[in-house]
Amino acid sequence: MAKKPSAKRKIRCYLCGRGFEVSTKTMSTTCPGCNRAIKIEDVLVKSYVPVNELQTCGRIKITKRGRVAARQIQSGEGIECDGAIDANIETEGTMKLGPKAVWRGRTLQSQSLAIADGARLEGDIIVPWTRAEKDTAK
Repeated sequence: MAKKPSAKRKIRCYLCGRGFEVSTKTMSTTCPGCNRAIKIEDVLVKSYVPVNELQTCGRIKITKRGRVAARQIQSGEGIECDGAIDANIETEGTMKLGPKAVWRGRTLQSQSLAIADGARLEGDIIVPWTRAEKDTAK
């Protein structure tokens, strides 16, 4: 019996910027460009999360009670925030801020930005923004 081809998902490494395809079921992998481990799965934040870096090639969703305190957040497919973020942000997707969302940071770099009435932002915003692929040849 022939195997069905698995569905593919196009991603871009948040470390080096190299684009490649993975299965839709992949949760993490090694980037063929920089040979470092990267996270593919979507992230859901429902409470306070203090981290140095929050990185994924997928989406990040921060609920109303969610709060992220980080040095940097990197997301390949966008960020949706109804809570609070204290971090510098890079996303190749859309950054969506709900009516009670709060963002504080040095820079917010996003492909597009959707801000609901009532959202508060503090920092520099760069839109549209696309990650440049780094030269990994040595």
